[in-house]
Amino acid sequence: MARTLQQLKESVDRLIEQQGKDAPVAAFVFTNEDVFVMDQDGNPDPVQREIAETVLDDLESFDHIYTEIFDCIEETLNSTR
Repeated sequence: MARTLQQLKESVDRLIEQQGKDAPVAAFVFTNEDVFVMDQDGNPDPVQREIAETVLDDLESFDHIYTEIFDCIEETLNSTR
């Protein structure tokens, strides 16, 4: 399930409490503004909110995205040793 910006803020606030405000982080945030089709003139044409929610929700089902990220973390850690 895609989260709302408020839910994301609450998660970030908890992380700040746990790890401190200067803890390093990498993040990718996609919002409904990132979900669009191109019109015939090549301009972004936003989709209905319900469609954007479905698209964003489906992103979590792509396990290979997480696999790639953790592979990159492992590769970088191995190269810094």
